[in-house]
Amino acid sequence: MMLKRNWTCSADDGFLRTRNAAASGSRRAFLAGLTATPFLMPHPALAVRRAETILSQIPLDAAPGIAAGAVRKGRIVAAGGAGTKGNAASVPDAQTIFEIGSLTKTFTASLIFQLQEEGLLRIDAPIETYVSDIPATWRNIRLSQLLSHTSGLPEYLNGDNFRLLMPQELKPRQILALVADRPNSFAPGERHEYNNTGFILLGMAAEAVTRENYWNLLRQRFFGPAGMSSTGPRDRIPCRNRCASGHFWSEGRYDDDPPRSAAGSTWAAGGLLSTVADINRWSVALDQGRILSSGVRRKMWRSASLSNGQPAGWGFGWEVDEVDGRTIVSHGGGTAGFSCWYRRDLDEPLSTIVLTNQNGRADPKVMTDALLKAIKLGDRS
Repeated sequence: MMLKRNWTCSADDGFLRTRNAAASGSRRAFLAGLTATPFLMPHPALAVRRAETILSQIPLDAAPGIAAGAVRKGRIVAAGGAGTKGNAASVPDAQTIFEIGSLTKTFTASLIFQLQEEGLLRIDAPIETYVSDIPATWRNIRLSQLLSHTSGLPEYLNGDNFRLLMPQELKPRQILALVADRPNSFAPGERHEYNNTGFILLGMAAEAVTRENYWNLLRQRFFGPAGMSSTGPRDRIPCRNRCASGHFWSEGRYDDDPPRSAAGSTWAAGGLLSTVADINRWSVALDQGRILSSGVRRKMWRSASLSNGQPAGWGFGWEVDEVDGRTIVSHGGGTAGFSCWYRRDLDEPLSTIVLTNQNGRADPKVMTDALLKAIKLGDRS
């Protein structure tokens, strides 16, 4: 079944918007709450059809609800949602709030590189320069190795304790204490292995050199300037019926009441909530160089190397890949009931984001690829 929509033009912000007139269908319904920038097309109606075509390409079969968006060369191409926020009568849109999990790491990385540009820290310095009272085997690990997941630190969050730890409101030192007695997995720089513990240390380093709370740093330096009013930890983002409900796929069905993530359980490694509208605003700010300088972006979006000089297979807080001769940076996120993926083509630039209120079944990375392909196909139509 299709969602019926009314199309209206909003003069206040220059966007075309859709309003849900009646919802009769399932999670496979067409996308509602869509926005598209009319100045990208010769006529507003064409802009709407283009955005609808782009977002309708996203496979929805396995996700209760999604929200998706795209930004191209500093202009919002599309943003919208489909399915359910957790209530059959409530369809996600660009303003729906989702847990974004490890996508938080990209903001932590951006913060670290910005602080380096200001001369407050160096990514080639050992972590003991900024964080005291840590195990001896951690002290000489460089910030660059924490950013590139080549530190060898013991991992505090894993498949066995994931659902147990996520709802706990932990302090950073409490998180470190969970693994302080464990041996390192390998020598720093020896290989790449994804690690959450390192980003807890990075958040602590940022607080140490600024003497400011991590969440306040993100708000003051990024969210405020970019206009991201719906991004932050759960205890700072009032839902007001805007938050999606999570779903966790297990044993062939969805658990529609998984534990909600506490801000402290993953903190600088994964504690943020956000919306498609806000992530689009972040993409616009990146495109326009309003928050991070070109020098910061260039240093952050490059491939890291192992101690032997070989590529680490990762960047500094971001995945970095070469696809058809183009540089792609990306990152995903997953919590007990949510998953997402952000992908950015540096050569265009073109950014896509997909947020879902499920984990364990549908792959948001596949959805962002579908959205990207739809945009490229639109170029040739």
